[in-house]
Amino acid sequence: MILTPMQSILGDVAFFTLFGFTLLVFLGAVVYIVRLEHRTEMALIEAGQYEQLRTDSRAWILGGGLVLVALGLADVTTTLLAGGVPQEGIAAAFVGFAALAYYFYKRREDRGADSATTAQA
Repeated sequence: MILTPMQSILGDVAFFTLFGFTLLVFLGAVVYIVRLEHRTEMALIEAGQYEQLRTDSRAWILGGGLVLVALGLADVTTTLLAGGVPQEGIAAAFVGFAALAYYFYKRREDRGADSATTAQA
């Protein structure tokens, strides 16, 4: 089986257009998520409930997830631009995305439990 670089299949212009569009969509999603989290954090600070999040021990999961996503996407990008087939970078990026999803899911779950106990009191 002969591996053909993606650039030669699509052509250079089509490849870089598709790659740039995908990168912009991903960057837009990241900016949107960061903006939502910022608004939530500011609301918690104003409500005086931020101290609970300061003691959250899952910050290492957040940091590790961000590092894995960055390293994975960097590996995928450099491999694609070199005309190769990405392998390890995809796995690292997905593990990073899974860590971020776990972090945000648990955080939302904790907020839901905290707001339910606050409403009952």
